[in-house]
Amino acid sequence: MTSPAERPLKVMFVGRSTSHFSYYESIVTALHARGATVDLVLDKAWSKSNLGGANGAISEYKALNSWFSFRWSVRRSDKWRNRLFELRELRSYRSYLVRRETTPFYIHRWQKYLTPRLQALVERRWFDGLLRTPMAGWFLEAFEARTPADPGIVDFIKQAAPDVMLLSPMNMRYGEDVDYAKAAKAMGLPFAISTLSWDNLSTKGVFAIKPDRLFVWNQYQRADGLEIQKVPAERVVTAGSPFFDKWFDKTGGLQSREDFCARVGLDPARKILLYLGSSKNIAKDEAWVVAKILKQLRASSDPVVSGCQILVRPHPANADVYANTKAKGLVVYPKDGALPETLEQFADMRNSFHHADVAVNINTSGMIDAVLADLPTFAVRIGKYDYTQSDSKHFKYLEGGDAIYIRGEKEIGDGIGEALNGHDPKAEHRRAFAQMFARPQGLDRSAGDVIAEAVLTMAAAYRAR
Repeated sequence: MTSPAERPLKVMFVGRSTSHFSYYESIVTALHARGATVDLVLDKAWSKSNLGGANGAISEYKALNSWFSFRWSVRRSDKWRNRLFELRELRSYRSYLVRRETTPFYIHRWQKYLTPRLQALVERRWFDGLLRTPMAGWFLEAFEARTPADPGIVDFIKQAAPDVMLLSPMNMRYGEDVDYAKAAKAMGLPFAISTLSWDNLSTKGVFAIKPDRLFVWNQYQRADGLEIQKVPAERVVTAGSPFFDKWFDKTGGLQSREDFCARVGLDPARKILLYLGSSKNIAKDEAWVVAKILKQLRASSDPVVSGCQILVRPHPANADVYANTKAKGLVVYPKDGALPETLEQFADMRNSFHHADVAVNINTSGMIDAVLADLPTFAVRIGKYDYTQSDSKHFKYLEGGDAIYIRGEKEIGDGIGEALNGHDPKAEHRRAFAQMFARPQGLDRSAGDVIAEAVLTMAAAYRAR
């Protein structure tokens, strides 16, 4: 019979939704490769929109890995639930009010997440002033600290008997995962947070419970973890991006330029501009931007530029704006947009980047994909989008790293023309930024493995107590 000390270390990985699996797939893989047992628990209600066949990444992973499984978490159900959830959202809203760098856009966005009662209150000047005071911050933190962990969640964790807990993202609106961190803290179980996406620390909520470890992607996120999330410096680990680990796997998936162009309807002999669509939050309708770029290209006296084709890759939550976007040499693909969740979807996306000659966008996480694919990448600076572009903290990462070209809407065509003809002075900056942003521990070391090693070190220390 195996003694408890000889059993594999067990990690309870608490996530929000099946739709997030591709963001931490490489961590799960690395934990298993290091001999750990992974108990992945996800919230069924937050996964509902992803259960009708759209949960391709997690289903595909399960089909390819017989050892893998996941189960549904239990939710907090005691008398404290409603008040706790209400005040957690207020605490995140307050963080936007008192930050050194903030914008009305993000303040107003989080205000919409408040309960109707609180939405009415924050509109009142006296309450807004009170909320900005240190006393209000102390009260919200004290209320969280003094409310007990949910007994049902504590029992759920005890039955699983993990050696460590890993959570992601832990700071999205009305997150159920917070109460797992609360229970872990009450039980003395070490817990860590893995940063989900490139802007999660700066444009989402604040951590209601401070983790024993916070895994961030890079130096920018480290600064956000310290300044915005208030996590002590000794607990923040710069690990790289698990989500972008797949870009560093060079195996398979690429088609020839001829085959790819035949599939999507492009001419392989002509240059390709890849336009990366933004979400509705960033730009509600950017079809006019695509039309303007196309007009500038066609007006060029340079046949390389005037003959350039545009491949529009819509944001999956904002694809309908291109329904009437039709022109010779312009293709919208995939029509409804797609996240790179399954192997096929990622291969499709990778081909789009690999065969493009230049990428253009307003502001989207696809900019990072373009930089990792070593594409000359342009952001079109448009005045009415300043609040989600040049005023946006995560956009400044790329701007400050000198990894992208930024041009106004009137001269974007000239900049693209130069890049299409091989003028790319930011190439070295782009490559340096790619490593710093996604793989600061080295190009040959996956972020998933960096996190797995650190998490299992925490688990081993807990078990040895």
